[in-house]
Amino acid sequence: MNLDFLFAKAMYLGTLSLVLVLLVGSQVSSAQAPGRVISVAFKTNNPAGNSPPMSGPEAAATLANPSFGAANVWNNLHVEWAPPLTTNPAWTNLVDSTGQTTGVSLSITGTVLPVDFWPWLPNPDPLRSGLIAWNSWTNGGGGAGPGESTSIVWKLSGLPPLTKFDICVYGAVTDMDRSFTMTVAGIIMNIPTFNGNTSSPQSCVLFSTIASNAKGIITVRADGVGDSTTAQNEANWSGFQLVQLGTPGTPRRLGFWRAPR
Repeated sequence: MNLDFLFAKAMYLGTLSLVLVLLVGSQVSSAQAPGRVISVAFKTNNPAGNSPPMSGPEAAATLANPSFGAANVWNNLHVEWAPPLTTNPAWTNLVDSTGQTTGVSLSITGTVLPVDFWPWLPNPDPLRSGLIAWNSWTNGGGGAGPGESTSIVWKLSGLPPLTKFDICVYGAVTDMDRSFTMTVAGIIMNIPTFNGNTSSPQSCVLFSTIASNAKGIITVRADGVGDSTTAQNEANWSGFQLVQLGTPGTPRRLGFWRAPR
């Protein structure tokens, strides 16, 4: 048999194999991979002043799951200050901790109030001073006018299907305690807020090993606590972080996490 022919065939097959490897590798790298972190902080344009963008790792989340320690770039998501209330805000192509777009989208169903307490609190916080609020002044008695929701539903789409994640949720640093609940995959937990007149604790509430559905969606319900007709029971939410898990082999680490001082 012709040796030149055999050599040429071997070279062709080797090149074809290399192309296939590169194509498969490209598809894998474009999907969200285990350990990839997506971080969200809510921001607005308060005329009196606004908190700076959030970046870098968050201590309480890193304590809850060390994979959150890879956080660098955050999605500082804008919610328009005026008019005061915003209905059904949504954002597409969230970036990961390296700044690479992921194809993941966030949408909120409900009417919310964007707030930034940065100018008015003695202990401002780049993550927890900016927030979205609901369950307040639903009778129209407050400065935002009527129409604020008593509960909201938020959804992450564009995730890998049937894949598990850890999600750390952040309450706010506000002018009074304004907690609320979140329900994720049937798990209900309280998200605390912290009075801005005290030192701001770095904390988060961890929902562990939460699975996306067959369409790559995670849906969460957030409910205000108590009477919605005054500001007393307003719900204040500052953001969250999401990290894709590898093969989960440890028990759930659900609940409230606070970084050591």
